[in-house]
Amino acid sequence: MKAWDFLVRAWRFDSPRILSAQMQLLDRNLPYAFVISTLVAWLTAVVGARFAHTPWAWSWAAGTTVVTLGCMLVRHLLPKPTDPLRVGTYAQAVRLMAGLTGACWGTMGVLFIDPAQPQSITVVLAMSAGINSGGLAVYAPSWPVALVYWLTNVLPVAVMLLASQDELSVWMGLAVASYLFAMSVFSYYAAQGALRAIHLGFENEGLIRRLRDQTQRALEARQVAEAAQSEAEEANRAKTVFLASASHDLRQPLHAMGLFLSALARADLNDKQQQLLTQAQATALATGDMLSTLMDFSKVDAGVVTPQVQAFALQHVFQKLERELAPLAEEKGLAFRMRDTSLVLQSDPALVEMILRNLLLNAIRYTERGAVLLACRRRGLRAVVEVWDTGIGIPAPQHQAIFREFHQLGNPERDRRKGLGLGLAIVEGLARAMSVDVSLRSQPDRGSVFRLTLPISLQPWAAQAPGVQDEPDLSGLKVLLIDDDETVCAAISDLLATWGCWCETATSDEAALAVLARFDPDVLLADYRLRSHRTGLQAVQAVRARLGRAVPAAIITGDTAAERLREAHASGLELLHKPVPADRLQRVLFSLWREAAALPATTAWPAD
Repeated sequence: MKAWDFLVRAWRFDSPRILSAQMQLLDRNLPYAFVISTLVAWLTAVVGARFAHTPWAWSWAAGTTVVTLGCMLVRHLLPKPTDPLRVGTYAQAVRLMAGLTGACWGTMGVLFIDPAQPQSITVVLAMSAGINSGGLAVYAPSWPVALVYWLTNVLPVAVMLLASQDELSVWMGLAVASYLFAMSVFSYYAAQGALRAIHLGFENEGLIRRLRDQTQRALEARQVAEAAQSEAEEANRAKTVFLASASHDLRQPLHAMGLFLSALARADLNDKQQQLLTQAQATALATGDMLSTLMDFSKVDAGVVTPQVQAFALQHVFQKLERELAPLAEEKGLAFRMRDTSLVLQSDPALVEMILRNLLLNAIRYTERGAVLLACRRRGLRAVVEVWDTGIGIPAPQHQAIFREFHQLGNPERDRRKGLGLGLAIVEGLARAMSVDVSLRSQPDRGSVFRLTLPISLQPWAAQAPGVQDEPDLSGLKVLLIDDDETVCAAISDLLATWGCWCETATSDEAALAVLARFDPDVLLADYRLRSHRTGLQAVQAVRARLGRAVPAAIITGDTAAERLREAHASGLELLHKPVPADRLQRVLFSLWREAAALPATTAWPAD
């Protein structure tokens, strides 16, 4: 360090921010330094008066006390060292106070030392060494302050001793001068150490501040994410409620239309009328298929799909799907191929059929030329059922996404002829419910293959010869229909009349109880959603309680809300989803009638 730079560094304070930190460290020790300085001054006066016979001891102690008390008072009047804008004033005042207190102790050397009394030198040097050790600790944070203290404290003693004619005093003076130099150097390095600690503290503060900022931003981001999630969940709930209401309201007229068309089909029609009826039934069937897809997805989403595991011949499922879907493939100019299989599986045949139907429909929709293949191969105790196509293929990044609901490839215009984008979501949900695996291998423009892995039955299974099922005879069946939609009531009543049934209708559970005064039903049919927030389940319970017996019943629902499906499923009643095909309704009524005939006459239902 150059001499000029050294002198500048000895006098000039650091930047306000660093100076503020230095003065805060120094300020903490000042009160103790002033108090100790006062106590040591009186102790020095006692020693000097008793052993060195110094006449000025008590006067010096009193003056030192006045100076330290004055410094303490001034300290309280100064601006706080935490204020970077005014810390310079505080530092200058502290340097002045350090100079005054140091001068007090420097004056002690001038007043107390008597070359003729060597013990006076001993007293001065001993007291100076003690007080200076404390000064090194107090003023170490700021070298300009510490240097003023050392010069005013030690330099007068060194000058006094060097000016003496006594050889011992001169040597002691040289020692004190060396001590002054050493303490100046020590205080410099002590100040540098304090400065490094301050810089490190600033860095830590910066790290802590950045950490707090990042933590705050993370908390804010989390709050935003939670708010967005809450909004999304609320929007999803609103969407679910809307879709459930819309689905129910759409199913009502479609349900009635299908029943009216079924009743109309039993009438004598000419060829033209029969052609129009066929077209109307085809349109109603297509619309019903779309709503059935929504219902299938809703049941999967609600978790009310319970696999009925049994042994079954896979070939029967293959043949049924071929009869149903081969015409659709041929309409598009595609070849529908099926490889016969003799495998017997241990699973739910209805759910397996539903999964394969969705996979095949998906393959037909997205294949413009070539073929669709349905096949099966054995792998140990597992059967791998495969659906191949030569369609557009699926890019690798989309292999997971296509199993999400409403996700479609190659259908930006949302052409409903290509489905609703729920087929593969239903496949994934049904496979999960059955605890089986569905895998995919596909390349763009090369086609796709979906594989369903199922367990093979280990139990012997005997094929049953298919029989011709006659139309169930419902003549004389007494049905109580509870539905608040007059159109649906009329449609079902007309259809039941063509089957020879006696049907009474009611729009609520109270109306149904009134009907019981003149009508004893064999079977109950109730719509799930009734007026005044009542349900068909409550209506069935009320009728059973009034009659005192467990009348067989079925619930008809157009709801797709998960809560509704779970509640209806938990009731244990037969569940029909709108629009109900006429043949399905006919079979269910016949099954319930046989159940009613099998019930003992004493079967009772507990009253509410």
